[in-house]
Amino acid sequence: MAPLRGRVVVVTGASGGVGRAVVRELGAQGAKVALIARGTAGLGAAAVDVGVEGGTGQVYEADVADYEQVRAAAERIEKEMGPISVWINTASPLSSPNSLIFPQMSTNAPPL
Repeated sequence: MAPLRGRVVVVTGASGGVGRAVVRELGAQGAKVALIARGTAGLGAAAVDVGVEGGTGQVYEADVADYEQVRAAAERIEKEMGPISVWINTASPLSSPNSLIFPQMSTNAPPL
């Protein structure tokens, strides 16, 4: 049995590139995948990919450069899909032209 079967896994940047490849693999492992990206254009097709591989996919629109959008998406995912087991970020807040590092996040990393 796949260790992610039936577990809720969130993937940001899920509509293309590395994120799209990740959601396909998660589908093959039977995960319940919450797909997040700024726009829904590619997300629907990526969710179908998850289903074809054997998992279930649900689409959520949010910009990872906006803390409130990410927080709201996480709350919605847990309400609709269940507790989040794994969160995979393949989208970068730095890829958005108006991005800022979230002031709400804390890190021990040195400043850039």
